[in-house]
Amino acid sequence: MKVIIAVAGYGTRLLPLTASQPKALLPIKGMPILNYLIEKLDSVKAIDTIYVLSNNRFYTNFAWWQSNQKTSKKIEIVDTGSISVEDQKGALHDCLIGINQNKIDDDLLVLYGDNIFSLDLNKFIEFVEKKQATSIACYKLANKEDAKKFGIVETDSENRIIGIEEKPPEAKSDLAVTGIYLIKKQDLEKMKLFYEKSKQENKLNPSFSLTYFIIELFEKQDIYAFPFSGNWIDIGSKEDYEKVK
Repeated sequence: MKVIIAVAGYGTRLLPLTASQPKALLPIKGMPILNYLIEKLDSVKAIDTIYVLSNNRFYTNFAWWQSNQKTSKKIEIVDTGSISVEDQKGALHDCLIGINQNKIDDDLLVLYGDNIFSLDLNKFIEFVEKKQATSIACYKLANKEDAKKFGIVETDSENRIIGIEEKPPEAKSDLAVTGIYLIKKQDLEKMKLFYEKSKQENKLNPSFSLTYFIIELFEKQDIYAFPFSGNWIDIGSKEDYEKVK
């Protein structure tokens, strides 16, 4: 199994903290945010290689970070080529750069690099292996009122996804999209085709995430959500960062 950690954004909502370093390398209790993900991944035997997606501006920051890592996994930094916020095309675009450049033909775990969570990735992977289907991990919110802030996933009794809605005024579920995806090998080509279709339709933008691909897939085949509780925070703003640093 391969891993992509998507950290190619510019962290504009955390300026000036991110003026000279990427959000993923900001410290939390003395350790870079990214290292919390690496610690999680280090315990997963199925994983052999981790690809960290960086924009061109912060590539050297991540290269320096990589040189100081001690992990059982191979880590490679991938330059997505983006040089500014204006030329970003979204996480789906960046993931495909990682897939194509490294000829990935394996089950692929994708993590957004600004997430801190208590989820046991081994349990998520076991769930996906049992279902034998592309799946996403979803955080069980304390109440549906919080659902107005997130993408919300609706499932049936078997955890099969039957609906996804972005920041709904009236939520049908308490499961939030977290930016943790496991794409099965057989769906990687579908991801590429979906991207090309979206590109032709001029839909690409900095917020074009993998969730758009999941929406495309669940309408055609079985896609599952793995619910988890405990802790999860998406460090999207200074306020979020202040809560955990």
